[in-house]
Amino acid sequence: MAKSGFGGTEYLLPALVSEGTRRGMGYNHMARVTSWNPAQRYGLNRKGDIAVGFDADLALVDPAKTWTIAAKDSPSTQGYTPFEGLELSARVEETFLRGHLIYLGGEVIGKPRGQYLHRPTA
Repeated sequence: MAKSGFGGTEYLLPALVSEGTRRGMGYNHMARVTSWNPAQRYGLNRKGDIAVGFDADLALVDPAKTWTIAAKDSPSTQGYTPFEGLELSARVEETFLRGHLIYLGGEVIGKPRGQYLHRPTA
């Protein structure tokens, strides 16, 4: 049986930084479209900004780390990606969830820290 869809979420931020920078998009705009706007849209009032009272959810990106997408390196079980062979010039190096380091150099680390986030429905 064929699997539906394909993996690729892990390429969103590196691709945006790579292509956005190349096309003149500023980092503040990238942060707005990937963090602030979604948090506002979904009513996640402690997400989407770096400020007192907000969760310290951060992705640290090296904007000068060139690499090539390969399905074999993806955590997806798909075994393929339509982005195979695409060269990107940025890479996520570290990710923090509520101030805790959860991703470092390509590996998920630490204990699971996910939790349900209540949000308004109307």
